[in-house]
Amino acid sequence: MKKMKPYNKLIISLFAILLASNLSVAQVSYQQNESNSKLMVTGTSSIHDWEMEVGDYDCLVSASADENQQISIESINFSCVAESIKAHNKIMDNKAHKALDSDDHPKISFSSDGNISAATKSVTKTKGKLQIAGKEKEVELEFSVDEAQADQFKVSGKIPVKMSDFGIDPPTAMMGTLKTGDEVVIHFDIVLQNMQTSKAN
Repeated sequence: MKKMKPYNKLIISLFAILLASNLSVAQVSYQQNESNSKLMVTGTSSIHDWEMEVGDYDCLVSASADENQQISIESINFSCVAESIKAHNKIMDNKAHKALDSDDHPKISFSSDGNISAATKSVTKTKGKLQIAGKEKEVELEFSVDEAQADQFKVSGKIPVKMSDFGIDPPTAMMGTLKTGDEVVIHFDIVLQNMQTSKAN
């Protein structure tokens, strides 16, 4: 039996190290932990500021984390049911859903592809495609990563959106005396959990 040459052993060892390194930072699918997450939409009007809570949404992120808690995000896919956006005020809810054309376009979505590197406790910016009321536009997403652990991490941030950019007329009420501002802000605090870990539990 022939003995393995020293340089062959070295090549095999280097290959094993490289393979182990790639496996350690392999992309993992994460999904929102609903009980620890929150998603809000806020805005202004001629009378008072307002806020609405998003009740039905799905957030899937493909990402990996290294030993320094550096998060590498490959893709973000988010969608929510338009009629789950509620202020718990029937009149306001109905006007908002009508403005969003929820009958014909029941879902709002956001997607972003590409390698996004995010260090914990620092602000990261990236761009993605936001679709509202059937119209799509590129927007800037600003977020920070916190509470990074082996099986989950938290993302917090906001997306300012002008309704007119999506062909939406800002809702009015009280015979036009109450007018909402054109810009709204989507605020999110979402805990993303490793889907394999959550299934195992």
